[in-house]
Amino acid sequence: MSETIGSPTTTTTTSAEIILRIKDLHTYFYTDIGISKALNGVTFDIPSRKVLGIVGESGCGKSVTALSCMRLLPRSAKIPKGEITFFRHKKNGNGSAAPVEEVDLLKLDTMSQEIRNIRGAELAMIFQEPMSSLNPSYTIGDQIGEAIILHQNVDKAEAENRTIKILDQVGMSNPKAMVKRFPHELSGGMRQRAMIAMGLSCNPSVLFADEPTTALDVTTEAQILDLMRDLQAQLGMTIVFITHNLGVVAQMCDSVAVMYLGRIVEQASIEPIFYNPKHPYTKALLNSIPHAGSREHKRLLPIRGVVPDPYSSIKGCPFHPRCNSFMPGKCDVNVPATVTVDNGHTVRCFLYSDEVEQQ
Repeated sequence: MSETIGSPTTTTTTSAEIILRIKDLHTYFYTDIGISKALNGVTFDIPSRKVLGIVGESGCGKSVTALSCMRLLPRSAKIPKGEITFFRHKKNGNGSAAPVEEVDLLKLDTMSQEIRNIRGAELAMIFQEPMSSLNPSYTIGDQIGEAIILHQNVDKAEAENRTIKILDQVGMSNPKAMVKRFPHELSGGMRQRAMIAMGLSCNPSVLFADEPTTALDVTTEAQILDLMRDLQAQLGMTIVFITHNLGVVAQMCDSVAVMYLGRIVEQASIEPIFYNPKHPYTKALLNSIPHAGSREHKRLLPIRGVVPDPYSSIKGCPFHPRCNSFMPGKCDVNVPATVTVDNGHTVRCFLYSDEVEQQ
């Protein structure tokens, strides 16, 4: 990529370096009170064998992006525009990965056998709130074993053996006994480990982790994060980590995509995001974080206002009503295009380019 500030965004990564490519993705929810435009042109690549963090306030479209990729949206949702390309990889003789097939996920019927073969086996997801994501009527072993039987063509006895093995791998104590337990018999941390085991049961290429440490105490959260990072390195999979916690992002991720109101407003590796953020929204998120041990006694700087109603329509840059760098007659008229400000560092803001997004 060019290192000139304000140059148009170009993609130089090869298909061997990425696992998912999302381009101009629009996801709308059609309800009785109107159309909620959850995603408004999301474009970014998910690197292979890396951890990508997606951050932003509630209502910015983080979870909807993952559900769109998984093709798990409710019936009220439609994707009128966009592309989601999944690159299936295989091992070469020298140990490197190479793409063998490009799959346009949006062309697959959500109930087709092909997407069912991909979902769970190659693309998996850890859902929010493990306390409510597990079925209370079935044992942990039955719920994890179901995915193994479906995707790996093994009998029930072998599925149970593999379930015990994966539970042991995620650090569950006494896994042979745990496969017989129901969700209500487990603590929050144990349920979270069971959810991770379910996501990893078929060794997926991509794991979407949607706020997997929500509602856990800090000690258990630290254990879960260390576990996920170790398993990612051990299995060589890609993790898309969705969270509000920028501290978790700093610990877990290799790169970060910042979302606001259904768009990616900035994307870069960890250090540029934390030490040289460009977009006013990214700066505002970082300024609102308390710093433990800081000797400076100053008030936190909250972001003005709230995320707008998804049913509303904002002309121009969606962040301009809350932005301290707002330029009248410019930010409230057009939507800025995504430009490259440094090698691998992209931003969508008129502070760096006058280029306008093509509608």
